[in-house]
Amino acid sequence: MQKVIIDKNKCESYKTFYEIIYTELEGKLIPDWEEYDNLHYNADLLDEFLWYAYDDIGFEFVMINFDIDRLTNLKTYDDYEWKLIFEVLRSFTEKYPKNKLTIVNE
Repeated sequence: MQKVIIDKNKCESYKTFYEIIYTELEGKLIPDWEEYDNLHYNADLLDEFLWYAYDDIGFEFVMINFDIDRLTNLKTYDDYEWKLIFEVLRSFTEKYPKNKLTIVNE
């Protein structure tokens, strides 16, 4: 299982997440995605990209220092975008059980 670790304290905004996930899942090596360095910061594209990047070993998405309660209250636009990202990750890990979403608060 390939671990993808995202620490909220190291992300300036939700946009940083998209850049990291694209790099970690080697988007440049996927022919249909080689021109999408940041997935256009779009949750719909993230959903499709994960399907393309998926393989049999699976992914473990480790999300560190995220206040899930705040994301449900949507205090900022950034919160809204993070909420969409988490919805995509949860849906993906439910559809494809070899994948896992872990939320860690330090």
